[in-house]
Amino acid sequence: MRARFAISVAAAVCATATALPVTAYGAATPAPGGGPPPPGPSPTGQATPGGQTPTGTEVSTADRAFLTQAAQGAQFEVASGRLAANRAASAAVQSFGRRMVTDHGEELQQLQALDHSLGVGLSSAPNTDQRNLAAIWTSVRGGAFDCSYAPAIYALHGTDVHVFEQEAAHADNAQVRQFAAAQLPVLRQHLQMASKNLGNLDCSAPAATPS
Repeated sequence: MRARFAISVAAAVCATATALPVTAYGAATPAPGGGPPPPGPSPTGQATPGGQTPTGTEVSTADRAFLTQAAQGAQFEVASGRLAANRAASAAVQSFGRRMVTDHGEELQQLQALDHSLGVGLSSAPNTDQRNLAAIWTSVRGGAFDCSYAPAIYALHGTDVHVFEQEAAHADNAQVRQFAAAQLPVLRQHLQMASKNLGNLDCSAPAATPS
């Protein structure tokens, strides 16, 4: 099933974050400039019991799942971005965190408008992996925060780009396809920024004063 955060990727990210490396993130991390995680099977439109693919304002189960996970992900990016702006050692990671607050805050507003139009009843309550990451990131500062947050956010945005590409092409509802397509340029830019952050990690650095 289509999903914003693939279970295997989220589990790997949580394992990486829990380790809290004390040296710069190593070869086990996706290399800066590398592509997103390998794509899974291409999603297809989900037919209703009558055999018809939902159109207009109808929303399939797959589209509902995507929108729900998109809302969870956007809220998570906003919350974790605030943590990065206040707990990171790197000025670049702090700046990236503030960008997450702005851009994913706008994404949440667009999701709320889409929800109002389609009547999905979205919830942005965090999932288990997101709660686990938030617990880790609220317990560390400085370089330890950077070396947990930066690779995790890079991996998650790689997954995001792939999933949103699939939704832009294959979502059953036209409004969902348009939403996914509109988010892609921003997500791709985030992935590039996250990749750059991986190249300058100092895991022993003290927390900087937020600017």
